[in-house]
Amino acid sequence: MLKPLIATALLVTSGWAFAAEPPLTAARYAQQLGVGLDVDWARTERGIREFDPLVVRDFRAKGISHVRIRVADEPTEARLIHLRKLVEACEQYGMIPIIAYQADAYKNDPKADTEKEVINWWIAVAHYFGQRSPQLGFDLIYEPADKLNHNAASLNRVYEKTIKDIHAIDAHRMIFIAPRLRAAPEDLTSLKLPAHSQNYLLAEWHIFPWGPSKSNGRYPWTSGTVAEKAAIHNRINTALRWQQKTGHVSWVGGWGVGESNRLTPTASQMAFAAFMACELQKAKIPYAINADFQFYDGEEGAWRPAPEPLLQTMIAPACEKPGNHGVRPAARDARHVTPAAASTVKSAAPSASLASPN
Repeated sequence: MLKPLIATALLVTSGWAFAAEPPLTAARYAQQLGVGLDVDWARTERGIREFDPLVVRDFRAKGISHVRIRVADEPTEARLIHLRKLVEACEQYGMIPIIAYQADAYKNDPKADTEKEVINWWIAVAHYFGQRSPQLGFDLIYEPADKLNHNAASLNRVYEKTIKDIHAIDAHRMIFIAPRLRAAPEDLTSLKLPAHSQNYLLAEWHIFPWGPSKSNGRYPWTSGTVAEKAAIHNRINTALRWQQKTGHVSWVGGWGVGESNRLTPTASQMAFAAFMACELQKAKIPYAINADFQFYDGEEGAWRPAPEPLLQTMIAPACEKPGNHGVRPAARDARHVTPAAASTVKSAAPSASLASPN
């Protein structure tokens, strides 16, 4: 009779008898996302062909915590099986997978019912995964198609119906929704959020999705002038104010510095990358880098050497803090984390903050 009591006492004193994992919420999920990469492992023929589970291992070793898996076309059995293969590889190596649907496959068909197609696509995917893979996230529309981009009411209607259908299948599935107009942070206020949705709903927005652009003035960066830095700072603050007002958290689904896959990064690109990464990390907003093929050679199964310094800066910049110059954030240490220790790293992630960056 004493043996069970002694065993119970030992469990209690060891600290893990009743140390159940707290329920996953959107806020905790955002903390765990960290820095990610946009990938085409399920979107292009080349991406599908070249995928190897060891790629996920390489990403995790580099300090990547999540991948945004872009996918298009019908949810056929073959495509669903491939998505499951990707998700299982991510689970094996401690990576968070996010499936992002390219909902513009029907934009050239005037008769296509885009709303119906989006809803049906996600119903099929949600049923396929069921309640498995709790860290798998669904990014409903990674960039709203033309038909939805110009109609906020239609876009919100799609989101409302899709969220309801997904959560009827798995009430705890993490879901991302993006505003219209190319998911600009200024348009987060156009999102109509379901009541009491904070626990399982995150907003996705973009900033410099393909890097600075000198042609249209929307994404300016030349040498990092005071005005250019202030513009970036203000856009991030726009997202932070939205978070404060709504109680929801957000994620930058993709940003980049421009073409760099076979070129040595320029001083301007390095400066821009460092500033952007530091601003987002100070704001405690997780982000994905656009995109993996610029930095990783899927055919060779190796990182491209030329943009290596740029990628490292985007993942773990040396951000200056008042009175402590050149501080390297914890993200840099994550480069050498083993898959077995992934859960430990996630649980130690810094808490989310809604305060404006300094």
